[in-house]
Amino acid sequence: MNRKRKRNYGYVILFLGLWFFWFQNVSASQMLFPFVADDWLSFEGHSFLELQQENGRKNINQTKEKKNVKEAMAVPVKYDNVISAGDRQILYKVVSMECDTDYEGSLAVISCMLNRLESDKYPDDLMEVITEKAQFSAYYDKKTETYPYLDRVPSKECIQAVDDALSGKKRNLPSYILYFRSSAYKKLKGYKKYGQIGDNTYFYKEHDKEQNKK
Repeated sequence: MNRKRKRNYGYVILFLGLWFFWFQNVSASQMLFPFVADDWLSFEGHSFLELQQENGRKNINQTKEKKNVKEAMAVPVKYDNVISAGDRQILYKVVSMECDTDYEGSLAVISCMLNRLESDKYPDDLMEVITEKAQFSAYYDKKTETYPYLDRVPSKECIQAVDDALSGKKRNLPSYILYFRSSAYKKLKGYKKYGQIGDNTYFYKEHDKEQNKK
């Protein structure tokens, strides 16, 4: 009788040992066995304490990255200059010509235009930025000597994006992004690539980015 009990105890101990071995790679085991030192529980050669510290560092880094992205975006500011109804229609059409793939694509175009207002390189009036010589071919194409935007019909998403940007509701580019080309341009000599939004690739100059930090 005693031998059977001992044998049963042996099976129980073996079972518990196997169960604990399987469970030692799960953080819940720390909750179930708080008396076990952190360094005793390991996963792929690392203690749970080390893994927790590493996860903590990753979370901090991810938070910093998200914060940096948020800080990098241009602060939406309402455009206070008067825009006539006629000029607003021109603006809709020009933005639509430059990119009308979706809301974000159009928003990036108008964001880039508004960014130029804050740069010393460009005029302080939005319509002057748009009509400036050799800047936006959607407004005037010097090769064909035509105004491509004239017959353009902007989408509702494009109109909404322009209105949101002008009202100071939203922008989706950092303020140092002042240039873009069609997505066919993967790089531009003398410029650094920011990324693609819609069917345009956006670029910047390092000098503009440094100025933006000040």
